[in-house]
Amino acid sequence: MRYDLNVADVREASRGEFDVCIVGAGAAGITLTNELTRHGYRIALCEGGSDHFSEASQDCYKGKVIGDPYLTLDGSRLRFLGGSTNHWGGWCRPFTELDFRRDYLGPEYKWPIEYRELHSYLGKACNILEVRNDFGDIGPQDEVVRVFQFQFSPPVRFRGKYEKELTESRHAMLFLDANLIDIAGDRDNGGSRITSARFRSYTGKEMTIRARRFVFAMGGIENSRFLLWFAQRHGNRFYDSGAPIGKYWMEHPHFTLGKAIVGFETGKRRFYHLSDREQIRLRILGCGLRLDLQPEGGTDEMMKELSCAAPKLGKKVAALAEKNLVCGVRFRAAWEQAPVISNAVELGRSHDHFGIPRVDLHWKKHAIDRRTLNETVRVFNEWLLRGDLGRIQLRDWMVHDWNYPPQGEIAGNHHMGGTRMAESARYGVVDRNCKVFGSENLYIAGSSIYTTSGFGNPTLPLVQFALRLADHMRQTEAPLAG
Repeated sequence: MRYDLNVADVREASRGEFDVCIVGAGAAGITLTNELTRHGYRIALCEGGSDHFSEASQDCYKGKVIGDPYLTLDGSRLRFLGGSTNHWGGWCRPFTELDFRRDYLGPEYKWPIEYRELHSYLGKACNILEVRNDFGDIGPQDEVVRVFQFQFSPPVRFRGKYEKELTESRHAMLFLDANLIDIAGDRDNGGSRITSARFRSYTGKEMTIRARRFVFAMGGIENSRFLLWFAQRHGNRFYDSGAPIGKYWMEHPHFTLGKAIVGFETGKRRFYHLSDREQIRLRILGCGLRLDLQPEGGTDEMMKELSCAAPKLGKKVAALAEKNLVCGVRFRAAWEQAPVISNAVELGRSHDHFGIPRVDLHWKKHAIDRRTLNETVRVFNEWLLRGDLGRIQLRDWMVHDWNYPPQGEIAGNHHMGGTRMAESARYGVVDRNCKVFGSENLYIAGSSIYTTSGFGNPTLPLVQFALRLADHMRQTEAPLAG
């Protein structure tokens, strides 16, 4: 069933105890709801926005960025049913085995689970996102440089795909315009167990949801924001507020590095990265290099520039171009950012409509981030030259190792970390089963749990983790109706 807290009387719908209260109806929250309701669990799915975009809801996402140039916080995510899948580009790629073995760089890179524990959910997640489960490296593979592929969702908009199912569900109650404002617990249980959550609409109407378990699935910034807010209000009453909440926040830096003339087959494959062995040898993180075909006329312009700089080589390449054996490409990169404790979500001084502090996001790119980019480009360039596969012309900021350009792509709108998974509260906020340290019944879903980020887009692994969390909940507690 579906209720709008702004206009509906929800006293009857919200009465009694739910098996799980899930806060946030994006990809993670909806996936988790669907999985649990299909097994008879009574779910309260609470979304702060409506079923459409509104300025009032989006305003809650405003915040301040401190550090490197970044995207606006309210422009890089959406706050209504379906969450940021409503403007998602559809790029899909899972984590790799190496992503779970980055602790050669330090203990803060260590996941508490193994790759196989997430990989087993890949097929089901691909079905949800409507992509092929085919992510292996393709074509002849060099021992240093690998060709990889993405799969592309239509893209799936979770509001459009699941709104009817959620509305008609016998076990799910979808509450819209339901903004979380506080949590409460049973002091007799030592204060580590949440028993209810309070929600308020934009018109001031309130409801209280009682549940056996709670899941924050509000996004890669909001999960940290609300844990920090409740820690400020309640201290250690509900979870370990001394854990690094909001810390180790990550993005995927995106930049155009230059342009290149490459062999047609090289340009056609488009996506490249370094082999696992090479990344470990260089002690760097993952970096995806992208070769985008130049618009019409772009290749000819590049030929003229090459002929002026190196006439002999230009003549050779021009002859190949006439036979359609080479092409001009834009040379781009999107890469994995290191989890650094100073990159963090913090509570600011201004407040939103509900009196909750807005976010101050501290974000900078660090030395290892630049080393990952520079080393990947250096090795890739050597590989091109060694095989006579093409020539790269880097932009000045790359050639001279200057600061990053203040404009351009900047990043991928990929919000990761902040409530990261770890073996203990020293390096993380949730355990291997996504349960918040120090809590008996509070869980986190979404990309904020990522220990490291890989260089692929976060949506596919996010859905995998939601499926894994659903299984854990089913295995540890039967539904009340059962």
